[in-house]
Amino acid sequence: MKAIRKKTNAAPGLAPPDPRALEAIGRALEAHYADLVQAPLPQKLVELLARLEAGDSASEVQGNGDANG
Repeated sequence: MKAIRKKTNAAPGLAPPDPRALEAIGRALEAHYADLVQAPLPQKLVELLARLEAGDSASEVQGNGDANG
């Protein structure tokens, strides 16, 4: 019978991280990236996404289906 080991994210031999430290890091990252999340997409990216979506629609109309057949 195989031994069952408990899965853990901690590296062997290291103490688990302090939950308060993890919360503080999470809050700091959230504050740091808040502006980026709220920023609008660049127009070039919006146009590229529209072209990709139009290409997907054309493929479906032509009967190509998805990549899996």
